[in-house]
Amino acid sequence: MVRLLRGRPYLMAFALIVLCVPLILPTYYKYLATELIIWGLLAISLDLLIGYTGLPSFGHAVFFGVPAYAFAIVATRSSSLALAILAAMVAVIVITTLVGYFATKTGGVGYIIVTLLCSFAFFIIALAWTPMTGGENGLYVPEKFSFAGLPSDARYAAVALIGVSIWALAAKLVGSSYGLVLLGIKANERRMQAMGYNTERFKFQITVVSGAIAGIAGVLYALVVRTLSADLVGPELSTEIVIWVLLGGVQTLIGPVVGAALFISLKQILNTLTAYPIFLGLLFVAVVAWAPKGLIKLRIPRRIALWRARS
Repeated sequence: MVRLLRGRPYLMAFALIVLCVPLILPTYYKYLATELIIWGLLAISLDLLIGYTGLPSFGHAVFFGVPAYAFAIVATRSSSLALAILAAMVAVIVITTLVGYFATKTGGVGYIIVTLLCSFAFFIIALAWTPMTGGENGLYVPEKFSFAGLPSDARYAAVALIGVSIWALAAKLVGSSYGLVLLGIKANERRMQAMGYNTERFKFQITVVSGAIAGIAGVLYALVVRTLSADLVGPELSTEIVIWVLLGGVQTLIGPVVGAALFISLKQILNTLTAYPIFLGLLFVAVVAWAPKGLIKLRIPRRIALWRARS
């Protein structure tokens, strides 16, 4: 991981903060930080699609929730952790291959429709298939198949190490020649096709990679939070992930993590208010108006200077 971050001082500083700073927090906040890393990992996976390839996935929660459900279903019906992890891996491969194939075949607006319909479909399945998924009551991962028995420091360290490692690999990917091809597809797909690139294959591959990262985040969620509900595959979460990425800043990898942490934290703080969706909506409108490229790219001194010049 250190080798992947070498030459990128700001990335290494961010990684060290994520790995070390929360260890001094109280137990409750340490748990929240652990959960935020999982959500951040999910946001990073979507940034690979929206930010670097220009693929608007509005059903990304499917990649997150289906492997989590697969892990939990097998965990509640067997005595083998390896079998539960294998089930989650198979679920990741199957769901990313199927969704990726049909979404990239349709392309454009079709990518949005296919991913969104998948989210609706699996949401209904999770609610209706009560014997397997628990329906509206959800599914509970047994303690022996979770991180519940680990000390809070060890639990956080394990999730943080996995999260930072995957984030570093994603940064390496987008900084490579493969990442330049993805950016080329986002900028002008027809030109990339004229240059001889099979853009459909690249879009399929990055969908699978993105889905795999989201699937890892889903399994980590099952290991840490242990309680699964249909919302984890539904359109509401899928839409929120898009907001996280746009809020923090696309094509940055760090921005989506910041966006996820900010959105979820504010949601928890304002959740006691009846009109909290309005406040979140106003925040998003303000960010779009003042920082259209996301909070991570906001230059406050420049904004203040422009405001003073206008006044």
